[in-house]
Amino acid sequence: MNFAESRVSGVALVFAAAVSLAGAAWAADIPADSVKLAPGVVKAMEGYESPPTSYIDANPTDVYNDHYFYNTKVTGALKRGQKVDVLAKVKGWDWVLVGRNGTGIGYVAISMLSPSDKYIP
Repeated sequence: MNFAESRVSGVALVFAAAVSLAGAAWAADIPADSVKLAPGVVKAMEGYESPPTSYIDANPTDVYNDHYFYNTKVTGALKRGQKVDVLAKVKGWDWVLVGRNGTGIGYVAISMLSPSDKYIP
């Protein structure tokens, strides 16, 4: 297998993991009032669900202050292979709240993440 073939194969695996992640069974609801957010991060009016597993950033991506994506601010960035602290999934959206030390620092599209046990470096 040459480099181009392996690159395409790797992209296909990341896509398959993202599709699997989007359809993952999310656990119980999390009360919106119990979610701690950093200043400037918008609380999801739809509510939250708890994540079923831990995640790794599969692709470099920005972290946003809101899950609507449009008219939002970039609050940070994640590097490929970086372990991600997923605090909650936004109900009805394919976005998750990521955080540090239990505080939400922003939102990332689920398609950018991979379950830790399925991540292929």
